[in-house]
Parts: sequence; structure tokens; C-alpha cells
Amino acid sequence: MIENLKKRLTLLFTIATGLILTLIVAATYLSQITQIDQQTYTGFQNQFDDLVTKLEADSLFSDEWLTKMESENHLIIHIEENGRPLFFPGSWDPATDRDTLISLAKKKALEEHIDTNHRPFSYSRKNSSFFSLNGKKHDTYQAVVTVISTEAGFCSMVLLRDTTSQSRSQILHGVFFLFLEVFGILALYLVSNYLVGRALKPVEESYRKQTEFVSAASHELRSPLAVIQTSASAIDSMPGQAEKMASVIQKECIRAGKLVKNLLLLASADSGTLREPLVPVEIDSILLQIFENYQPLCQEKGIRLMLQLPEDLLPEVIGNTGWIYQIITIFLDNAIAYGCEKDAEDGKNLLTMKVDQEKENVRVSVIDHGKGIPDDTKSAIFDRFYREDKSRNKKEHFGLGLSIALMLSRQLHAKLQVKDTPGGGAAFSLSIPTAKK
Repeated sequence: MIENLKKRLTLLFTIATGLILTLIVAATYLSQITQIDQQTYTGFQNQFDDLVTKLEADSLFSDEWLTKMESENHLIIHIEENGRPLFFPGSWDPATDRDTLISLAKKKALEEHIDTNHRPFSYSRKNSSFFSLNGKKHDTYQAVVTVISTEAGFCSMVLLRDTTSQSRSQILHGVFFLFLEVFGILALYLVSNYLVGRALKPVEESYRKQTEFVSAASHELRSPLAVIQTSASAIDSMPGQAEKMASVIQKECIRAGKLVKNLLLLASADSGTLREPLVPVEIDSILLQIFENYQPLCQEKGIRLMLQLPEDLLPEVIGNTGWIYQIITIFLDNAIAYGCEKDAEDGKNLLTMKVDQEKENVRVSVIDHGKGIPDDTKSAIFDRFYREDKSRNKKEHFGLGLSIALMLSRQLHAKLQVKDTPGGGAAFSLSIPTAKK
């Protein structure tokens, strides 16, 4: 699913930006072409105006002057007096025959009623529009035809300018811009694929964790349900064991209910709907209550539980009593299950709740002296359904406790840490901001 989404987003981004790039490239190309065409048109018009001025002044055109004019400007100048052409063979040979080009230009001018064989009666001068002319060998020209009245009758001029090289240059420019656009679109695709991939990484990771979460939750729920089903069947087949089986069913229902409660808590946090007011609370009252509740359990298990409070009065912290209570009890449950050795010597069975006052925080630590947590697993222990020692898995532990503790600490804007205990063991701490006075 994520891969398909990545492909669709990459394609969408490439198409959108590709269209923008196409418009930019096309606009740039057209702008350049228009500018070049305008410069060419202006130059050709100036050359035409100069020649017409000389014709109207009845100036003489020497072969040397015409040769120089044609060769330097790639022009074809054809002048006629009273319908008779001046004897000038031309200074260069165009791709298409010179006479053919002149004939094509006259034919084009006739469409605008410009006849080089007749004197203009109503005007002293008649000009055709400036037009393009295609030769027989893929050569191109700009052209204009004029007829001027004179005292001796009339004269006409067909003027052409070779634009073949310019046209070919425009084609090459077009190919270059096309290549630039294709390269740009390819680069856009690669860049968009990379950017979309990076943007979707959190989504992909979230989706992976969600999938793993659902799979693990289903697996964990399957175990108590299977026990409940087996016990319920045993009641029918073994009526004498009904009381025992009912007790098993009750325990598994409690276990499954606890799991569902934890799953709903995590789901609420993930969806952003977990909202509780943060108010000033007395941290020492919470710790004393926890100590009183856990003291009998620790004595039963042969664990020495200690509570170390500072001599000075602890300030109030900003938090939620239920959340703080739950985090500390999670620390204790994990320490009792994995961090303490029952009836052990040399302090291995010692479990300490220690409170330290910092500048703007109160730090509560739960310290054990067990086997500790390897450095390479310290970050993984906060993953959902993670168990540090799979060979010591216990039915009452689902691997959700520390992930819930981390989530609740973030809700409290508190800092959760795990460090090694000197001499062996692990120390989980929660630093909670103090209330502002």
C-alpha cells in the first residue's frame, strides 16, 4: 500500500512540476525565437527602406554596390525598370534557383495586387507585406515586393533575404530545449521519488508499527481466549473441576481486560484523543501510597523495598496523579519481575524508590540490583510488545508497560530515562516539571 502511494505521489508531483517546467521552457524558447525574429525583421525592413530611398531618388545602382550589398547581407536584389530587369546576375547562388525565387515572390505579391509589370496609378509607391518564402530545397527567405512611380515610368524591386541558417538554428534550439525539458522531467522524477520516499518514511514506519501492533495484540488476546475456551469446555466434561475452571476463567478474563485497557490507552494516545488536565500534585503523597501498596507484595516475594525522600519538603509538580502513579508502578512491576532476585544476598533483592529535587524538576527513580539491561537493548525495551528475555516471559506481562510509561511521560512533558545501576542493575527515572509559584 505504501509503495503504491509512493508511486502515485511521485507521478503526481512529477506531472505537476513537469507541466510548470514545460511552460517555463516553452515560454523561454518562444521569447528567444520572437526576439530573434523581431531583430531579423527590423534589420530586413531597414535594408528595404534604404533601397527604396535610393530608388525613389533615382540613384544609380552599380554592380559593385549591389554585389557588396547582397553578399554582406545574404540578400537577393532584383530591380526592373518599366518591366525590364537590370542586367545583374547576382553575387551568390542560393540553394533554389535565383529566378525561381524571384518568380515565386512576384506570384505571392500578385495575391496582394502588387504587379511588377504595371505602374501604380493611385499611389506613387505600392508595397507588399513582408512575407516568408520557402524555396524548392528546404531553404527559407524573407521577401517584399514594391513598385514605384518614376518620371520615366515605373520601377519595381523584389527583395529577398536568406533565413535558412536562422531557421535551422531555431530548429536546433527547439531540439535543445526539448532535450532540456526531457532531462528536467527525468530529474524531477528522481528528485520527487527521493523526496516522496523521505516524506513517507514516517508514514511507512507508522504503518509498519501499526501492523505489528495489531498482529501482536491479536496474538496476545488469542492466549487468554484459548484458555477461557478450554476451561469452559472442561466444565462440561469434568463437572468436578467446575470451581477450579471458573477461577481460571476469571483470572484470564481479568488478564484479557487489562490487555484491552492498555491497548485502548495506547490507541487513544496514537489518535491524539488522550487528553487530561495537568494540575499541581503532591509527588510525595503518590510515592507514599505506592510504597504502602507494594510493601506487602515485596515482602511476600522476599524483596526489600525502600523509599528515600529528601529531608526538605518536596515542591508540587505539574502532572496527573493517575498517570504518575501508573508510570512508577510500571517501573516497580518490571523491577520485581526481572530486576530482583528473591531472598538473594549482597543486596541483589533490594529495590529502591529514590526522589531527588533538581532545579526545575523532581526526579523519581526506581533502582534495582539485578542483571541489568544491555546497552544494545535499552532503546528497544520501550517498543510495544517487546520482552527483554523471551525465555523468562510471564503470562501477566504483555510487553506494553514501558511503552505506556514512555507515552504517558510525553503527555506529562516529563523526561524518562534508563541507566545502569553501579555494581549491576537498572535505574528507571522520571523527571517531572515542578509547579511555578
